Amino acid sequence: MRPRSVMLVSAALAALLSGCGASAVERGSVAQALAVAPGDAFEASFTDWSRVNEGDLASAVREGLRDDSLTRSTIAPQSLVWEQVFGFSPQSLDWELTARSASGAILAFGWSSALSDDEVQAGLEQAGYERDGDRWELGADTALPASLSGVMAVVELDPGRRMLVAADTPEAFTEGSLLDRRGVAEVAGSLEGTPRSALFQDGPATCASGGVSGRGTQVEEQGTEAARRAGRLKEPVWSVRAVDGERFFVAAAFDSPATATDQARVRERLATGPFIGRAGLVEDVLRLTRVATRESVAMLAFTRESTGPSMMSTTGPLLLAGC
Repeated sequence: MRPRSVMLVSAALAALLSGCGASAVERGSVAQALAVAPGDAFEASFTDWSRVNEGDLASAVREGLRDDSLTRSTIAPQSLVWEQVFGFSPQSLDWELTARSASGAILAFGWSSALSDDEVQAGLEQAGYERDGDRWELGADTALPASLSGVMAVVELDPGRRMLVAADTPEAFTEGSLLDRRGVAEVAGSLEGTPRSALFQDGPATCASGGVSGRGTQVEEQGTEAARRAGRLKEPVWSVRAVDGERFFVAAAFDSPATATDQARVRERLATGPFIGRAGLVEDVLRLTRVATRESVAMLAFTRESTGPSMMSTTGPLLLAGC
């Protein structure tokens, strides 16, 4: 019997690719990663490990955290421990996805052809996993830090697709895939190529991470006034923000093309002027290069200062990507 999450990947990808003219993103690792996220997820973070620098792991991770490409990674902060415990470097991975849902949390990754299936299974055994049918369960005697062991209690492998899906609890392996959710495939398909890092969020999560609520009275007042001048911000169905080198991209799916057009204009106005909750002006960090809509999706593309503040962190307001 094949693991449930493996069957879900096949079904979700088949549904995504059933339309003609699928984009490179829809055929690639972003879609493969999103397909293993549980259907009730409200947030999912994608990291492209295939373009992380080779050579010294510590230096590569420091650079990735500095340029925002590894900001969303769960593995990166524990990369040296990961290499020691599993016996292979995260630089051998193609991609990583972490997702949070009402049922639990998952951490999934795809590995490159440079890493064999046997090496992955040997790594699980070395880390303290024991095989139980189609699944591997983490034993009590493991050197994994809590930040990893907590989300990797149960593991499913799909060697044919060179893919591993781990969860904090078996209940996190839910029926359905995130790609079944309205708006997720739309915003994923709007990406131009595979980003180094991407954050997918449903409407409430988008507002909570990119809005001004709870940031203090002064920030809330500044944000409210800025939104009043620009026009009313509306909660999206799903959104994505992504970085790829000096490029930063935001897309949000709404309930209609008319709303998407309106919100593209509102968010364009918020892409200049005071950077709410941050020092200076938005254009000191981000320079808007394109505003567009595609059906019910509003899209904004920027060039960015790669050494500037993080665009992928959810610790500060980012009205042009929030609500």
